[in-house]
Amino acid sequence: MKTYEVTVSREDRWWMVAVPELGGVTQARRLDEVEQMAREFIAVSTDVPLSKVAVEVAGIDADGQNLLEAKTLVDALRRRAKDLEALVAELTREVASALTDASVPVRDVSSILGVSHQRVSQLVQAAANEESGRKAMRQARQEFTHDLVIRLDDGRSLQLIEITEPKRSRTGKPEIEQGAEENDRRVRKAVRARASKRPSPAAR
Repeated sequence: MKTYEVTVSREDRWWMVAVPELGGVTQARRLDEVEQMAREFIAVSTDVPLSKVAVEVAGIDADGQNLLEAKTLVDALRRRAKDLEALVAELTREVASALTDASVPVRDVSSILGVSHQRVSQLVQAAANEESGRKAMRQARQEFTHDLVIRLDDGRSLQLIEITEPKRSRTGKPEIEQGAEENDRRVRKAVRARASKRPSPAAR
């Protein structure tokens, strides 16, 4: 699949879509139609299937302003704001937990953090659950010498942190082990039954 670079500019009530490599221009009424219109124009001009054509918008100009740069900036700021929101949430949770541990009344914590007292209770509970999860992870690492680690293509890794023991039967033995013993007993019983049906040497 070949990718063509296109540029978009506003002209009256239309978005003009230029394909410099082909020296041609098409148009679209809305920005969300630009890619489809460009691909159709390229497919017809080059006589190739539409599925074999891809486009990359290199610029969007309106009244001398590059809207693509503005969009990139807005997207970056939005991602940054999301990161900051997560940081604020984490800090708020930690402060709420620290203040309640210091015997500060919940309603006073609510006034300090600017959230409802119900929200303070939720934050404290979330902090307690998070600490419980960290303790469970540390305990799992102490009790088990091998952890499952999955390496991803981008270098990140996923690590197994929840480990459950095999289900145990009423006898206290793991079901897998009990099942193996039961199967062994059935095999031995079948062997003895076949042996008892064989005629003795004297009877032959």
